[in-house]
Amino acid sequence: MKFHTLALTATLVGSVWIAGAAQAQGFVFGTAEPKAAPNAAAGARNPKVESAQRLLARMGLLREAPTGTLTPATQEAIRSFAARAGLAPTSEVNDALLNAIRRHIWQSQNWSAGNYKGKEKLVDAQGLREAQILLGKLGFNAGPLDGTFGPQTQVATEAFQESQAVSVDGLITSTVLMNLRRAVNGAGASAKETVRVLNWPDYIEPSVLQDFEKEYNIRVVYDIFAGNDDLQAKLSAGGVPYDVVFPTANAVPGMASQGLLSKLDKTSLKNLNNIDPRVDATLRAWDKDGSFSLPYMWYTVGIAWNPKLTAKAYPGYAMDALGSVFDPAIARRFQSCGVGVVDSASDVVPLAAMAGGQGKWDSKNSIAAADKVLQRLAGTVKVIPTDQFIDALATGKICVAIGFSGDAVQAQGKSRNAVEYRVPADGGLLAIDAMAVPANAKNKRAAHLFIDYLMRPQVIAKISNTVGYANANLKAGEFMSDSVKSNPAVVPSTTALSRSSPIPILTERDQQEIARVWARFAK
Repeated sequence: MKFHTLALTATLVGSVWIAGAAQAQGFVFGTAEPKAAPNAAAGARNPKVESAQRLLARMGLLREAPTGTLTPATQEAIRSFAARAGLAPTSEVNDALLNAIRRHIWQSQNWSAGNYKGKEKLVDAQGLREAQILLGKLGFNAGPLDGTFGPQTQVATEAFQESQAVSVDGLITSTVLMNLRRAVNGAGASAKETVRVLNWPDYIEPSVLQDFEKEYNIRVVYDIFAGNDDLQAKLSAGGVPYDVVFPTANAVPGMASQGLLSKLDKTSLKNLNNIDPRVDATLRAWDKDGSFSLPYMWYTVGIAWNPKLTAKAYPGYAMDALGSVFDPAIARRFQSCGVGVVDSASDVVPLAAMAGGQGKWDSKNSIAAADKVLQRLAGTVKVIPTDQFIDALATGKICVAIGFSGDAVQAQGKSRNAVEYRVPADGGLLAIDAMAVPANAKNKRAAHLFIDYLMRPQVIAKISNTVGYANANLKAGEFMSDSVKSNPAVVPSTTALSRSSPIPILTERDQQEIARVWARFAK
């Protein structure tokens, strides 16, 4: 699927309140003596390598998912950085290198001036100060409690993330703030046990996690992944395993065949009968006997646009067609106001294949057709990071894009209904995000409790109201807001659904070829 995005995502940091931030925090990278630690060696998983990978990706030097493993691509990115920064040639990760990368980004990308636009969705000054206070309560020194983001706050955030054994980037996003709040005010240290959850970004209602913790006295450690390939990498890597994950349904067969998922114990799920049998039957197009997964949310992949902006760029054009993005001549008409696709190859490539004349997925021919379509769009159509897609639509940074129905709904809310979404007249995709338990989960009992909790009508309705996606619960409708359940972007018409093909099951070879096509298109 995508990198989903929550309705309560915090606003981007502006430059007005942050003036003087560089002076507010006295810590400077590299001034303290680094603790003695071995360098990361090739092939070994190391949190420092993962931090370096995230920072190098931020600089545009690395395009693979962070795994904590010193891959050839990571080593090449390190060498490129060293050459750019005038450092001695190296391909290893140590404290000195990390400090140099941080310092370079801090200066070159204007972090110290608070210019985060286009980088990450971060909390505002009020949320940042709250995070600094919470970090302090947990024993992490975030520097002055002044609502400015400096290096010391970043290092404290990295330390907190490492203590949770979650993804480390040192940035205070809505997810990090949510985790800090629960670490201080939730079950915390008093909990008898822990359940580790790995979900798409901005795909949960925070109060649901806290309510679960209170009811069961089980601490929820909540982490996010960028895409199904990132999820698979996390499940395959070493480190602390996760207990509940949320793959897109078409990725379930491959993960199951690789031994990454455990069969569900459905006898322990009291709320199983709440699942809509029609959605469950659709899920079985991928997970044949439903052994490994249950539906969480379902959605379509289609076209979203800002009518005011597109009307100026191309007056009179009907937007609800794949050609709005995939036809080079038409896409160029929208280039001035921004035309893009969400950074989710497994969703975009099948639609590109449809636009290229391959109505039914047949792997090799479909990928070849998609490749031809995408190569003609290079330089015209932007690849929009999944965690920036909603804001880009809502703020008018892009006027038309291929993306996810739920993200479009959230963009509608943030833009006061300035965004529209449709399943394209010439075809869209239908997908389900599933709930599953990894094979190496340490707490499968708590995992099943958590999944069962999400199948309560009031709980899943609360999540749908927040994230703007349709759930699969028969009894949740009465608890959902009218604005969500009556929105055709959330629940399409029967006609629109008839134009939506189930997102295809991708073989390992498909995934490799799609990754190759996407890397060439997105570079």
